[in-house]
Amino acid sequence: MLKAIYSRLTSLNLGLWLMTGVMVTLALGSFSSASSEQGGLNDMPLLFWLQRAPLGYSWWLWLCVACIAVLFVNALVCSIDALRRKGRSVAPHLMHAGFLLIVLAHLLSAYGGFKQQMQLPQGDSFGFPDGERVVVERITGQVGPMGMMSGYRADLRLSDGLHAVQPNQPLFHKGYGIYVKDVALSPVPVALFEVHKEPGALTAFIGALIFTVGNLMLLAQRKGR
Repeated sequence: MLKAIYSRLTSLNLGLWLMTGVMVTLALGSFSSASSEQGGLNDMPLLFWLQRAPLGYSWWLWLCVACIAVLFVNALVCSIDALRRKGRSVAPHLMHAGFLLIVLAHLLSAYGGFKQQMQLPQGDSFGFPDGERVVVERITGQVGPMGMMSGYRADLRLSDGLHAVQPNQPLFHKGYGIYVKDVALSPVPVALFEVHKEPGALTAFIGALIFTVGNLMLLAQRKGR
């Protein structure tokens, strides 16, 4: 029985069916009528949302997570089985390792991630979980010819000094990223901030790099044949 289970877990067909399952469940979720409930999915870590969302809204995502979990085991067992055999190319091992790291990275962010939006006026402040306060010292911006806000920034005071935050120029502090998303100057200067923490970001980057190297190696080998 164990041999039959092991044989199924090392099956390429299983991996293909699982990838199909992931795509189907994501498609069902994207066309679900519960879009208003799923909107919070982008505002908090995945596991935090899954614990609070009703099963009627989150069933498709539970199925997707289950498919990815089995796919993770499938890739891991296939890698172990391939390592036992000599003469195999390194490229598939790198691709499997990259995929496993990417899944692990998303799991880390889904469990320990943080995301919050807040609208604060000039002079107000917000805090990190360790108690440190971030003070919004100044909010500035320029209004273009069409009346659209451009070139806006927010000066934030932290324990280590004053820092400027602008669009596409966030502030990273103690593992958190602070982004300014929008600014209004009247009747009082107000800025919309978004605070992120992605503990799996570095692991995902390394996994994507290894996966890309494995793909390039595999393409080079097939081109040389």
